Amino acid sequence: MQQKKFLEIITQLVSAFPSENETDEKLDLLLSKLESKENDSHKPEQDEHILISEVCELTKKKRTTIWLWNKKGLLKPIGKSGKSPIYRRSDVLNYIYNS
Repeated sequence: MQQKKFLEIITQLVSAFPSENETDEKLDLLLSKLESKENDSHKPEQDEHILISEVCELTKKKRTTIWLWNKKGLLKPIGKSGKSPIYRRSDVLNYIYNS
């Protein structure tokens, strides 16, 4: 699906500049479009909320370990869904990378 979008963007950019002398402009515009798409694709992941079961999969730890991290204040949930705590994916990834 991303390849299809990529091809559509390239087609639009190439058709926007009829002259071959403007190749540098085409490439600059293409790069800026790709960078903005890449930045947009990373933003939802950072704010995504995940359940404790997903935290367990991400960290490869058991629920009891995640619960102990919570008790020690190392990884705090932002809320609950029923009885299951909800965490921010970015918080979990930051904890993994910083520990």
